[in-house]
Amino acid sequence: MRRAARKRRTRQLEQVFEAVQGDHTHPFAHEIYRRVHKRLPRISLATVYRNLHSLVEEGKIRTLLLDGQGARYDPETSEHDHFVCERCGRVDDLFLWRARRRIDLTSLAKHGYVVMTHNLTIHGMCPACASRRRLSRPSRPAARKP
Repeated sequence: MRRAARKRRTRQLEQVFEAVQGDHTHPFAHEIYRRVHKRLPRISLATVYRNLHSLVEEGKIRTLLLDGQGARYDPETSEHDHFVCERCGRVDDLFLWRARRRIDLTSLAKHGYVVMTHNLTIHGMCPACASRRRLSRPSRPAARKP
């Protein structure tokens, strides 16, 4: 009889989880590694990746893949979408009203697809970048009338 695999609670796992919790910047693994490395100087990047993978498997955090940027990690595990700033790379959580955002997926089912989940990623400029853009635009001189 096989014993059920039991996940060990290690200090490294706890520190990795703590480094992601409450951080809604959606950090990359190397950013998480830098934070944890300050507390546990002997930890390796491979250990951080391994622990991130375990946390994702346990459903404690989510992996976020955006346009080939590499994996980012999200402490928010509820259904939500994301806004990505095209200028600074900032990623914000969006909690859109599901009732108002109904997407008709029946055509997919008719063609044999089985939809497990979906997400929406909106690209644009965050408020800070949009504000800087407005401020940096040179004002155009008024056209002269002949």
